[in-house]
Amino acid sequence: MIMKKLFKIEVPEKRNFGLDLLRFIAIFTVLVSHSITVLPSKFQIIHFFITDGVLIFFVLSGFLIGRILIRDFQDGISLHKVFYFWKRRWFRTLPAYVFTIFLIITLSYLYHVHFNKFEVLKTIFFVQNIFHAPKYFFTESWSLSIEEWFYLTLPILLFIFLKISKLSIKINIIILFILILILSNLIRTYYFININVTSITVWDDNFRKPIITRLDSILIGVLGSWFYIYKKDFFTKNMNLFFIMGLSIFLCNKIYFDHFVKDFNFYVSVIYFSLIPFSILLMIPFFYNMHQPKNRLLNNIITYGSLISYSLYLLNSTVIIGFILNYLHLNPAFKFVLFWILNPCLSILMYKYVEQPFLKLRDKSV
Repeated sequence: MIMKKLFKIEVPEKRNFGLDLLRFIAIFTVLVSHSITVLPSKFQIIHFFITDGVLIFFVLSGFLIGRILIRDFQDGISLHKVFYFWKRRWFRTLPAYVFTIFLIITLSYLYHVHFNKFEVLKTIFFVQNIFHAPKYFFTESWSLSIEEWFYLTLPILLFIFLKISKLSIKINIIILFILILILSNLIRTYYFININVTSITVWDDNFRKPIITRLDSILIGVLGSWFYIYKKDFFTKNMNLFFIMGLSIFLCNKIYFDHFVKDFNFYVSVIYFSLIPFSILLMIPFFYNMHQPKNRLLNNIITYGSLISYSLYLLNSTVIIGFILNYLHLNPAFKFVLFWILNPCLSILMYKYVEQPFLKLRDKSV
């Protein structure tokens, strides 16, 4: 009874099942790709069945945040509205993020693991991967800093464009989308010309994980919110066709990337980072209009997984694998099982006792 109460979490009303499912797929693929690292290399063939869950998170975040921005700035923009938007986002993202950083610091002292204090400081302020992947400390935070910089810069750019151009937010979002899409691809092209990509690690560090190369991935999600608000009939009526197109592009890329890439060519280093988010965007209308299943257990698993997905992402790698599992002298199979037990348990606790209190505080005070 005590355990049931400890792990019981409140489920907010008016959730969209399809978007919850998409978020669940994203975090599940991230967890699978990280969980196999505790297994011997001969079992890591499962990696060929894994996709980039972070890309799904990026597009989904852009879609959800884009709807909020358009709604808030539709009737005009002001610095007050911009700060209000930031406050709500930071109440959502910062408490669990900062808590995880201090948890990693505490575990580092307990396990006598050295960490660079300057790297910690950079991580706290989301500047650990502006031009290159983060090093040594909380390395999976790279995607979170990309999202935070997106939350920070997009309202500022919209504020400037709306004040200067006097055009509607409807037009300015399209202008911004085109400009950032072009700029991101030019930056990746510059990297491609000047960096000799000899391995997946070099590609990962210089193309996939820097902030400067990835902001268009989230903005593609904002384009989806633009269609949802201004072209809703087009968004809905063609959802099946869009889904087939998006899934086809996604799967063809997966096959090509896993089985035919011999070197890190222009497509893999530049075009990939715009095309694959676009394929995910094409699938969003289908997920958005998906009906909730009648199977209560399935619905609860997906809803809970979606709710705790942020905590799952924060805890699963550095905390659970890096500190807990790596220091246990257990058979790899036991570590693998333990990974899938610890992650939901600890993440539910962090969601319930760190994320939710700040969300309630946000709703009361912001």
